[in-house]
Amino acid sequence: MKFSKKLLFSAIILSFVVPAPVQAAVTSQKQAEKVEQNVQSTMPTKQRVSDLTNTAIYYYWNGGQLKKNEKKIFKGVTIKSNFGIMEHLFKQAIKLDPQDTNLQMDLASTYRMEDKNSKANDIWKNILKVHPKNYNARLKLAAFAHANGDDQTYNENISQLEAQNPTKTATFTDAIHQADNIQNLDINTKVPSNLPKDSHHYFVVLGYALGKDGKMQKTMLDRLNVTLKAAKKYPKSKIMVSGGVPQDGVTEAAAMQKWLVSKGINKNRIEKEDLSTNTVENALFSIRDLNNDKATSATLITSASHMRRAYLLFNMAEVIVENSATTDAKQPTMTQIASVDDKKVLHKVESAEKNAIMDDVLRINGVWQLPGLQR
Repeated sequence: MKFSKKLLFSAIILSFVVPAPVQAAVTSQKQAEKVEQNVQSTMPTKQRVSDLTNTAIYYYWNGGQLKKNEKKIFKGVTIKSNFGIMEHLFKQAIKLDPQDTNLQMDLASTYRMEDKNSKANDIWKNILKVHPKNYNARLKLAAFAHANGDDQTYNENISQLEAQNPTKTATFTDAIHQADNIQNLDINTKVPSNLPKDSHHYFVVLGYALGKDGKMQKTMLDRLNVTLKAAKKYPKSKIMVSGGVPQDGVTEAAAMQKWLVSKGINKNRIEKEDLSTNTVENALFSIRDLNNDKATSATLITSASHMRRAYLLFNMAEVIVENSATTDAKQPTMTQIASVDDKKVLHKVESAEKNAIMDDVLRINGVWQLPGLQR
């Protein structure tokens, strides 16, 4: 079956999804065209779908190639953002395999990330028409209805979920209520004077995406400046820098550690958590490390616009890690300090923040944002 022209697998696309030895072999446009023809004529549908989804994930993590590659990869298609690329790729994958519910859920999540909530709702509703027992589709329909003030849709769908699986649903309704309560968090913007003054207290600073050259951006530097003030005020406290996602061979945690050391902080005070790729993993991995280190208290440091979501996730992670821990270490008491990136968010929770909180509340409780691809 001949591929649509919209699914041109150029050398650019192939470089994202084929092994390095194959990439090395593609050294000219002519060779790339031959490979493309071979792929289109021989590649099984399952592999073509996999390549489309792999490329979508590439764009989820790599925003810098959009302008450079748009015309080569998506001929005849107007792409305005990296989420737009993901949307296009998932739609093409669904054309190849229209019965794959996970792909439909992936597209709905992409719409959610673009704040196209009505389109996401339509997909969840369409899935439920065919699969009325699809728990995650109904849960997302209910949760985001609640986040946007539609309590009728929330209550109707939660009732059906309770009938389907009351124990599981109780876990999610409790998590959703915690998401409601976190909106009342009093975000602290100054280093308090009443924190523990011992080495069992940690400052946990969350990373932020590095530039392509591995350099830190203003958001991360603002968080580090708060950390530096706090570390100087509490010289016995340890510091955990949390963040993976390397750029130019440098992880967020490594960049933060290097900066703090350059400002006079003893390297032995700093512990790196350099495996996390998002806020959910920041919380899960950092809390486990704090547990293993027998920390008794921890102060979370991130941006004000990120604090409610992060602080909620860290408190949820405490319960998750405690339930799965192999030691009897007591979970640390949490406090928080924020760098002020937006004064408005200190006293008001906008719709976009409510939706982002709900995204991550579902993720940390086991409902992936992109099923099978990205937690």
